[in-house]
Amino acid sequence: MHNISKTTLALFAIGAFVLLLTSFSLGQAVGYRKASFAFQNGNSFYKISPHGGPMIPAGDFSDAHGSAGTVLSIVLPTIVIQDRDNTEKTVLLNDKTAIRRFRDSIKAEDIAVGDQVVAIGEPNDQSQIVATLIRIIPKR
Repeated sequence: MHNISKTTLALFAIGAFVLLLTSFSLGQAVGYRKASFAFQNGNSFYKISPHGGPMIPAGDFSDAHGSAGTVLSIVLPTIVIQDRDNTEKTVLLNDKTAIRRFRDSIKAEDIAVGDQVVAIGEPNDQSQIVATLIRIIPKR
């Protein structure tokens, strides 16, 4: 019985070590993806904006998975949104992008410059947000 206890303890220690390594590896992968997006985003945003001046992001990292703000320009399949932190985000639309105004589905052509929108999606290698959902925020 004494050997079973040592074996159980050894297996528990090995399991805890594997769990620790797995969580560290997962955290490293998430950090790498976020830093990679921020680097690509920085390369794009330190260029001159077509709307005047440099596009400099605020804070440490820009939000890679979404944007909320005002539509500045539309050249489908992309729209440019001025985010709440005054950065410009390029949002890429595709055939899987759901676009909603209230509960109604609308077409990409119905989005207008000046609309307030929330865009949610995944980042790509060109520091764009590939939108899965765009919601038009009603004007007050």
